[in-house]
Order: sequence, then structure tokens, then C-alpha cells
Amino acid sequence: MMSRFWSSIQRLLAVALFAATCGALLYAQSTTDGAIGGTVYDSNGAVVANATVTVHNNGTNAEQKVTADASGYYRISKLSSGSYTVSVNEKGFAAYKAEQVIVQVGSVTEISPRLKVGGASETVEVTAEAPQINYTSADFAPTLNQTAISNLPINGGRWSSFAILTPGVVSDSSGFGLLSFRGMSTLLNNNTVDGADNNQAFFSEERGRTRVGYSTPKAAVEEFQVNTSNYSAEYGRSAGGVVNTVTKSGTNSLHGELYYYDRDNNYGAANAFTTLTSQTSPGVFTTNPYKPTDKRDMWGLGVGGALVKDKLFWFFAYDGFHRNFPGTATASSPKTFFGPALSADITTLSKRLGVTTAQAQQIYNNDLTGLASMTGSVPRKGDQDIVLPKLDWQVNQKNHASFTFNRMRWASPAGIQTQATNTFGAASFGNDYVKDTWGVGKLDTAFNSNITNEVRYQYGRDFEFENTQTPTPFEQNTLLHTPTFTNPLGLPPQVTITNGFTFGTPTFLIRPSFPDESRWQVADTVNWNHGKHSIKFGVDFSHVYDNSQNLATQFGSFSYVNTTVSGVNVSALANYMSDLNKPNSCTAGTPAHAAPCYSNFSQAFGP
Repeated sequence: MMSRFWSSIQRLLAVALFAATCGALLYAQSTTDGAIGGTVYDSNGAVVANATVTVHNNGTNAEQKVTADASGYYRISKLSSGSYTVSVNEKGFAAYKAEQVIVQVGSVTEISPRLKVGGASETVEVTAEAPQINYTSADFAPTLNQTAISNLPINGGRWSSFAILTPGVVSDSSGFGLLSFRGMSTLLNNNTVDGADNNQAFFSEERGRTRVGYSTPKAAVEEFQVNTSNYSAEYGRSAGGVVNTVTKSGTNSLHGELYYYDRDNNYGAANAFTTLTSQTSPGVFTTNPYKPTDKRDMWGLGVGGALVKDKLFWFFAYDGFHRNFPGTATASSPKTFFGPALSADITTLSKRLGVTTAQAQQIYNNDLTGLASMTGSVPRKGDQDIVLPKLDWQVNQKNHASFTFNRMRWASPAGIQTQATNTFGAASFGNDYVKDTWGVGKLDTAFNSNITNEVRYQYGRDFEFENTQTPTPFEQNTLLHTPTFTNPLGLPPQVTITNGFTFGTPTFLIRPSFPDESRWQVADTVNWNHGKHSIKFGVDFSHVYDNSQNLATQFGSFSYVNTTVSGVNVSALANYMSDLNKPNSCTAGTPAHAAPCYSNFSQAFGP
């Protein structure tokens, strides 16, 4: 009995799975292309069976023909985004022609002509048809085309940010450019380019993350679709939304564009909360507001044409993104940290170091000047270059192949900390690097007017790493080399002082691989048009290998805080200066038991 029960359950699940897989309606389309479909009528509204429908690509001259079925319905799938001419012919009726029919990714443009009785020499022409509002299927997936991408204003050039124009999509509160769909976590989305995953599995974000300007040049983007809900299982691996992008292709005509964008903070207002503390005289420090430099230059080109007319087409895009945005190293409480020394601090230093009060004051001033040398303006850049070549090959009337390659390189010296002001020393911002390389090959095959197949293969690598800057002279003289000690690790530990700032090697560095991720992916999708139904099934296999080397606190970390000694309040700065000039000058219990003055120390080790 149990065996028959489980067999029944398995059959029920199999039927449910098949129904879920094949239950796509008319307006469900592929992740990489669109379609044209509709019903042919006569002037009285009766269906016209067996009419011949021809779809002509206005850019490449590629054509597909189908015959409408007995109900007058037809559909032509696997059409790349672009402009088409649709012709309908049937004996006894005047020919119908619709020019400039727009096909968009992931949608069906409906052309349902009404043929008039007439001779073969007569033609009814319609100038243009665009995709209609989707009222047939439940998915919500508006499309943004090249016109919007090129002309709408955007901060920084990350074209996928245009997705926030879609209802239900918002930018996350951190300000780093991640997207939330329907209130879902920003880590639950899927991003695709030409049907292949453009995700990074380690952080569950777009390739390159938001550390880079963007991963693909916007001049190469034909359009992209924003799937927010009820989308097909074909998109997959997403509880949030799917940003589905297709790249441009060349045509028989040579077309191109050049662009340059300049954004300079000099044109904007100053921020009263951005301040800089500097030494105006020995022992005297002044805090004033200032306006930091922030200049962005973006330039590039996109151009395409035909290598062999009607057969082989090419497209090439280059994009350069260069940002000059020096940072400012400052104390968290500059007026307190760089203010006049407290008498209790000078007295404590005098006792701990065994010097006079005047000598203690001089030591305090000298050390504070050394610390101040690690504040101020820090040179910082973000340089990015992307190249994207693409080839399209119309093998024959039934087969079309395309090959896309994308290479992006990002280098940002001192660019891990991106704020205008940071409570890090001048050599503790950290250097940031990203190398993205991927390629996608795709073959579309039309076996007949009803059955098509798409096979895709992708290999890509997202290599991200970070390292530290060259230590400042003060760090080299106090944390790497002293008269009695040489640091065997070759890099200084991190030191944090309350009301001051953090200097040395940050605990999050060095990151040789953060991560080094490789992905290969193969997918095959079969589409069968049966009447007004589209039955789709296939397989998508993605293999990701991650190597992460990210040992935190590997060079050690010291913290100094304010303390109370024998009822006397001693600042964190005085505690640091005590250790700096005479290690173990603090006492624990009795003066006979020497102890360091830091509040805690930690260090990690191992793979």
C-alpha cells in the first residue's frame, strides 16, 4: 500500500512539475530575444487561415517565414531586439506590410492585421508598431531601451541603476547602488547579460560589486528588462528581481557614437560638515570646513557594422571611467584630540616616563605632531577601463550564432575608504583592485516554424583583491623600526586611539583574493509553439569556484581608551604616548608589576 501511495505521489509531482515547466503563455519570451505574433483577420473580423507571414530584420536583412494556422494565429520567435518589417500575404487579399516594428527583449510584439480584399499588386502599409502593454500574462517586466540609457541623468554611470524607475524597485539605504525588489533583500536578485549570469556568488551581487563604477559599458547595452515579479522560471535563482540585459549587435550599416561626461565637485556647494584639522603653530591645531576635490570623467565609444554583408556583423565598445577624489584623514573628535594637553595627562606622562613636567610637555607636543602628520588630504583615484567586442554570424536562415567578450579592469589606490573624511591614517585607507573577464557564446536554431532551440555557454572570472599603502614615516619609525625592535611581519599593526583615529595596517587587510571567483555555465532551452501556447523546457547548469584569502587582524591590533588611574582620568592619547616612549610603563596592582598601557591586543594566525 505504501509503495503504491508513494508511486502516486511521485506521478502527481511529475505532472505538476511538467505543468509548471510548460505552462508559459503567449507573452512569455526568452531571456535574450523577443518575438512577433498575432492573428490574421479579414476586414470583417473573420480569421484568415494559412496566410504567409514574413519578418525581415531591417538592420541585417535576415528573414523568417511562417504560415498562420487554421485559427489565423502565427508566431515568430528568437528575434533579436531591433526594428523589423512584417509582411502578410494571402491569395485574394491585398498584401499587408508593417515597417519599423519594434521587438524588445523578453516580450512579444503583437501584429494582428486586417487584410482587405484586393489584387496582388495592392499593398496596405503601416509605418510602425511597438510592443503593447502586457495584459495577457502575470509577469511584470518593463524594458528600458538605449534612448533612456543614453539620455536620462545618472550618478556615476551605472546604467543598471535605471531599474529604480520601475515600480517596486528602490535603492538600498547604504547608498552603494544595490537594488531591492518588493522590499526583498538586495542579496536575492539575479543579473544577466546576453542570457548568462552576471552575478558574483561569493557576495551575491553583480560582478565587480559596487566597488567598481560598473561592469559593462553602457554604449554596449541595447536594452534591459527589469523583472520584478511573476517572471518565468527560466530566469531562475532569484527571490527578488531579475535585471536582464542584452548587448548591441552590428548591422549592414556602419553606426557609432562617441561620448564624454564631466562631473566636477567645483560646480557644487560646500558641505559644512566636512572639516579638516591642521597644525597652525607648535601645539596649536585649528579645525575649519573645506571643500574636497571630486572629479569624474567618463568617455567612450560604441561602433558596429558588417564584415560580410548579411552574414557576419561586428560591434565594439570602449568605456573609460576615471575619478579623482582625494580623501581626508581626520580624528573622530579633532577639537578634543588635537586640543591643549590636559594637566593630568602631562603629570601622568612625567611619572611614567621619569621626566620633568616640561620634558613631558615637549614629548607630548612632538608625538602629537607625528600623529598629525598622518592626517590631511590623501591622494585617491578610481580608474576603470572596459572593452567589449561582439560578433554575430548569420550562419544560414535557420542558425544564428553570437560571441560576446567583456574585459574590465578597476584600480583604486587608497580607494577602499570612499567617504570624503575618514577616521583612518593617511596610509590606512587601503588599495582596491578588480579584474573581470567573461565571454558568452550563443547559438539559436530554428528547426521549423514551431520549434526553436537556444544553447549558451559562458566562462568568466571575477578577481578582486586589496592591499595596503606604503606606511608613513611616522609608522615606519614607531611601528616597524625602533632603536631596539624590528617588526618581523614587515607591515605595521593597527592602532586605534579613542577620540583620534586608526592607523597602521587595517585589520581587514591584506586580501589577496576577495574573492577570486571562476564560473562556467551551459544552458539549453527548447521552445515549442503550439497554437497560442508556448511550451518551453531546458536545462541550465552553472558551476562556481571561489578562492578567498581574507585573514583579518593578521598583523595585530592595539586599542587605547580613556582610563582612570588612582582617581585621575587619563586620556587614550596619553596612554598611547606612554607605550610609545616607554613600553610597559603602566602598572597593574603594584609598581613592581609593569604592564602595557593599551586596553587590548588581538592577532589572528592560520590559513
